Amino acid sequence: MPDRKKQPAIKTINNFKVKKAEKQIISGSPVYILNAGDQDIIKTDFIFEAGKIYDKNPLIALSVNSLIDKGTNNLTSEQIAEKLDFYGAYYETEITKHHSIITLYTLNKYFEETFNIVSDFLFNAIFPENEINIYLKNRLQTFKINRQKTDVRSWEAFNELLFGKEHPYGRNLKENDFTNTDRSKIIEFYRQNYTTANMTILISGKVNDKHLKLTEKFLGAVEKGNKKKNKIKVVTEVKAGEKKRKFVKIEDTVQYSVKIGNLSINKTHPDFFNLKISTIILGGYFGSRLMSNIREDKGYTYGIYAGIFSAPGAGYFFISAESGKEVYRKAVDEIYKELKILRTIPVKNDELDRVKKWIYGNAAKTFDGPLATSEACKMLITGKLSENYFLNYIEAVKKINAETILETAQKYLNENSMIEVVAGA
Repeated sequence: MPDRKKQPAIKTINNFKVKKAEKQIISGSPVYILNAGDQDIIKTDFIFEAGKIYDKNPLIALSVNSLIDKGTNNLTSEQIAEKLDFYGAYYETEITKHHSIITLYTLNKYFEETFNIVSDFLFNAIFPENEINIYLKNRLQTFKINRQKTDVRSWEAFNELLFGKEHPYGRNLKENDFTNTDRSKIIEFYRQNYTTANMTILISGKVNDKHLKLTEKFLGAVEKGNKKKNKIKVVTEVKAGEKKRKFVKIEDTVQYSVKIGNLSINKTHPDFFNLKISTIILGGYFGSRLMSNIREDKGYTYGIYAGIFSAPGAGYFFISAESGKEVYRKAVDEIYKELKILRTIPVKNDELDRVKKWIYGNAAKTFDGPLATSEACKMLITGKLSENYFLNYIEAVKKINAETILETAQKYLNENSMIEVVAGA
């Protein structure tokens, strides 16, 4: 019998066994199989290189991703929903800058039936005019509401300032994009980008040979289409003449949104793990320096966070904070102070040890069950990362010391290299 009056020993988990997905080429398409879990559930991700950056009007890609399930020549949107519900299955859609993802969750025994339903609307969508009109009307209303949200407006201005308004990563949705969106453009984008040649599949869960044979049958029956490659220009520095500070005025708002950051490296760079760990120390978890100082001690902000955006074409470091009108400038000053401290004063061992334990615990959650592991595998696929990415990250955490953090902050986190955006009244 355990002694309930005695606290159990705290164990640090710093060794991980990462379940890796097996890659196959089936009918010319890459298919990843992650055989994990004991429950009779299959999760299938259909990943298309059809994200928001692949058209100058980002609303086109958004519309296709949102309307792809609104009917085919065989089924109406209501019939699609009813049939999947009958089999106890459901699906989700997601869109990022680079990818459009449709994810199906189903029971093993109904894999074929539900797979066929989803594949029908993936490759035979008709995009009814009335569904498009309803979607665009609702989306426009949401767009107008977002014009009054400081967080939305500050992110838009921040991306524009970093990359420029015409770069795919700096391009934001505009009101005239709605008048420039119609069914013909939606269908053109769909036909060019939603092909098996432009698709990767990730099948996760209790997978067997029957599921793979059905996948092969499905891919063999669908017209392959063409592989559409879109090269994105990599941006490494802010254009000459760009403002380093910008204020976005929004009438009648009491909350101010602050974004501070700079162009940086992405996950493929050898310094990325060291920068990620340094960023966590600064503002990546609840006990971080920014949180402890600016939120807990001084009460200048409702919430504050530091992170790194990473995409195949570029990366950037950012700090995001929400603050009140009277104190937002004090919060900004404290942010710059914390950046300077990180690059000038070595981190103490107890703080570094605490952050390492937090990272180990967070990493353990990443692989807590087959569905979580599946999401991690999907990140590797969409980010074009090594299958050893997570193991390499843990090794970097084990090795990092105060000197490395200091060098990394001096190289990538100099407060004088930052751009600053504030949105408020």
